[in-house]
Amino acid sequence: MNRMAVYGGRKLQLAPLMGLPGIPLTKTTVRQNLETAEKQWQSLSRLYEHFSPDAMFPMMDLSVEAEALGIGLLKPENGSFTVAVHPVTSREALQQLTLPRPRKDGRMPVMLEVMRLMSRYLDCLNIAYVIGPFTLAGQLAGAGPVIKGVLKNREFLLRLLDFSGLVIHSYAEALVEAGADMICLLEPTASALSPEQFRLFSGTHIQGFVAGCAAPVILHICGNTTVLIEEMIATGCRGLSLDSQVDLPAVSRLIPPDRYIFGNLDPVRTVAYGSRMQVVAETRTLRRSMAGLDNFVLSTGCDLPLDTRLENLEGLCSAAREV
Repeated sequence: MNRMAVYGGRKLQLAPLMGLPGIPLTKTTVRQNLETAEKQWQSLSRLYEHFSPDAMFPMMDLSVEAEALGIGLLKPENGSFTVAVHPVTSREALQQLTLPRPRKDGRMPVMLEVMRLMSRYLDCLNIAYVIGPFTLAGQLAGAGPVIKGVLKNREFLLRLLDFSGLVIHSYAEALVEAGADMICLLEPTASALSPEQFRLFSGTHIQGFVAGCAAPVILHICGNTTVLIEEMIATGCRGLSLDSQVDLPAVSRLIPPDRYIFGNLDPVRTVAYGSRMQVVAETRTLRRSMAGLDNFVLSTGCDLPLDTRLENLEGLCSAAREV
């Protein structure tokens, strides 16, 4: 097996971004899984038993870091948690924040316990999520004001990004200690930036995070990130996770062979709600188009919805493993 198909002595060829589809297998709710480590672990372990991917992710939750900072959330019973308020709109408000303690504050301890259980019992690579610095800044101050701050209030935005970087560094450090083999950094708000803006307000901060992280980092940005590919590479991340809008064979020519390329089946129209035949056909097409690239990891373009058809996931995994 080639060198890029193996990490830490284990295969890394099939790694769909899935977590929520395990919830129906345990007849629990999203809220129960996001608030209780044991319930989330049970849902994830059932997923792993069914599909045996080469890497597993916990449930994607972009609110963990904000909640640990004391920011209020909306918590529906069967939907994703979201930030309810964006109170950090001034330097004075920023100064009132204190860095969270990952082992004590909010639901960070829940996610650490989930990672400990995954590391202990799953015979695969376990990849933890952390939020990106620009996206966390958007949760604290509001995505609109933060994007406007790129042009109008750079000094405050840079201070906010420095603070966000400290938050995600301490959380990632704890996740690695809990057993995470890799970190997947989620930076969806940065999709609104130009390449130059990305470099200044996201990429530079991600580069610092990568340099200080004890585990390899995979960078995920939702949407069509084609114009950002070179800047994403410049962060030094070990791999890029690319959404379904990206022409993967085309951008793969820009990505060095020592960086993983995760992607990029459509998570909604194809994998969640398409037919099994469609999923199998598109998986085979993607494999053919990426044939010969040792750094390709077959995955979904983003997180899979709660009500993803499990027969479609079975078709994806089966087609991914065809000789």
